Amino acid sequence: MALDLDGTLLDRAGRLPDDNRQAVVRARAAGLDVVLVTGRSWRGTQEYYAALELTGPAICYLGALVVADGSGRILTHRPLVPEAWALLRALALAEGLSVTACLGADQAVAAGELPAQDLIAFDTAYANCVAPDFTDWAGWNTYTELAADLAPCQVAPTMAAIYGDRAVRRVLELYPDGLPASQYDLTDRIAGETVLHVWHGSVDKGRALSDFCQARGYRPEDVVSVGDAYMDLGMIAFAGLGVAVPDGDPRLQAAADLVATPPDVVDRILKE
Repeated sequence: MALDLDGTLLDRAGRLPDDNRQAVVRARAAGLDVVLVTGRSWRGTQEYYAALELTGPAICYLGALVVADGSGRILTHRPLVPEAWALLRALALAEGLSVTACLGADQAVAAGELPAQDLIAFDTAYANCVAPDFTDWAGWNTYTELAADLAPCQVAPTMAAIYGDRAVRRVLELYPDGLPASQYDLTDRIAGETVLHVWHGSVDKGRALSDFCQARGYRPEDVVSVGDAYMDLGMIAFAGLGVAVPDGDPRLQAAADLVATPPDVVDRILKE
């Protein structure tokens, strides 16, 4: 069972309702393998991973980082390519655009490779400056450190985020088709809080979930995926039963096999 966090297991305030937590506990007690598939960093996932009493892998950063267990040992890591990060970093420093680099690790690990035994996700984040036209910088950057020259970010980060209307507009103006081997996510575009996320071009929740299932010997028809946002489409399409939550993106609901809450989904699975 693959579960998104924000907007699916967590409410809009980032809280884990007890009925959702209990549903996951019931699923695990019945022998279901439960994996979180989230856009969050491992650092931002750990609190909920522990609350849900999980022990196996977690798919973070939309699949750019996969950890093996609660220790944070890395299974796969797919950061931006160096060329993309070099262009974005140079632009941020030259024009004073607010860019945050989120580093899940300091080296890439491809699927199927055997990482070093001590390769642990460390999740640090650095920004060159605070965006003056972004209203909730502290809320979005709870552990981001300021480094005006971005000197700690010589290696390409797992994900980069451009903050504020001016900075986002400038990046899209210069690179409308994306940076090399990258993709954009502009779902967080609300008044005063515009964020453009930049990921490796091959990062996708559905692909990461497929790799996880292949390694575990699960067929797509064995899988139930639950999400709320359009970026969950890949994992919904991959699963034998793709579920969208009732207040989710209408496009996801249209593509899903079922619209239901996580507790209702678990009850349905256990009943069947």
